[in-house]
Amino acid sequence: MKHIVIAGGGFAGLHLARKLRKQKDIMITVINPSADFRYSPALYRAVVGFKIGIARLPIEWALLDCSNSTLKLASVISVDPANKTLTTDTNEIINYDYAIFSLGSKTSYFGIKGLPEFSYGIKTVDEVVALRKHIHDTLSVKSNEPHNYVIVGAGPTGVELAGSIGSYLKHITKLHHVSSVNARVHLVEAGPRILSQMSNRAANKVAKNLSKLGVIVHTSTQVQAETLNTLRTSIGSIKTNTVIWTAGTQNNEFFSNNKSVFSLDKRGKVVVDKHLCVTPTLYVCGDNASTKFSGLALTAVWHADFIAKDIVARIHHKNRPTKYERAPAQVVPAGRAWAVFQYRGIVMSGRLPSVIRRVADFVGYRDIVGTLKALTIWSNGDTTEEVCNTCRR
Repeated sequence: MKHIVIAGGGFAGLHLARKLRKQKDIMITVINPSADFRYSPALYRAVVGFKIGIARLPIEWALLDCSNSTLKLASVISVDPANKTLTTDTNEIINYDYAIFSLGSKTSYFGIKGLPEFSYGIKTVDEVVALRKHIHDTLSVKSNEPHNYVIVGAGPTGVELAGSIGSYLKHITKLHHVSSVNARVHLVEAGPRILSQMSNRAANKVAKNLSKLGVIVHTSTQVQAETLNTLRTSIGSIKTNTVIWTAGTQNNEFFSNNKSVFSLDKRGKVVVDKHLCVTPTLYVCGDNASTKFSGLALTAVWHADFIAKDIVARIHHKNRPTKYERAPAQVVPAGRAWAVFQYRGIVMSGRLPSVIRRVADFVGYRDIVGTLKALTIWSNGDTTEEVCNTCRR
């Protein structure tokens, strides 16, 4: 019986546990600091009034039909490859035959003054809840002054939120009977264009649609500082008390804290071999690995598929796979029933890509919790909820 330890309950970790659930000669321990899985592609939808449950799923759901898996609520703080042990923040030492690290990334503010204190994030469910409450609070008082909602970072998350928050603001003002509120949405990007990881053609289509929705896009604009009521940028200051930070990620600090085990590239990601290994018994995958397409949920799932095949091949003394890298399709929503799709040289935009994104979400849920539970979550994906007392009335 081989003991597999998976550190991290994200896309890669949970999908890997599910891929190995029928292996009777394997025992799996999933270690995660939280009991919940965060479905990151739906976080922006949770901000704009849809049910929090589409973005936060109990990890036990994913492991319910995995009889060879157990969940341990803790964080791994060190690893000893020589003795094949992990140490957790609860002072527990865990032995393993193979260990897989898929710890996800952390927010980085690049040392910009005021951002940690005054900006809002949407990378965790708690941040989403805090932002939703703040948005409702800002729209509770009539004012002729323009209220600026500034989203910093024009990657997929920033674009998705920018395309949807405008209609949500209008919806709230009606419920709050403060229709005189003048709300403006700004999207601030330090680079020369939005969606830098996609083609110019795809980015231009999105920029054009955001403009139609009234989003004010600022490119080549560096954030310099934030105060309680102002965001200072390289092109001037914007009066606002709502800055939503979607830019800036860095690798989990676990790896820099264990540099004797892990070699890091210039981005701080872990250098892996053709098997996604750093030692014969340690794997690193998903956002943490220094691979071409790391940072995408689909890449994390594909890494998990690869590692599952590799571990089974090693246990049964078969030829090991070596190809884990492939280009994923990307679908980025930017407004109601509108999205852009890109795969290699193919670019499409409009309603059809938004349908593709909906289907992709079902596949994403299925990869984590199985088909039946995924169908339940996915079919309720357009259900809204409001915790604001004014909206309820």
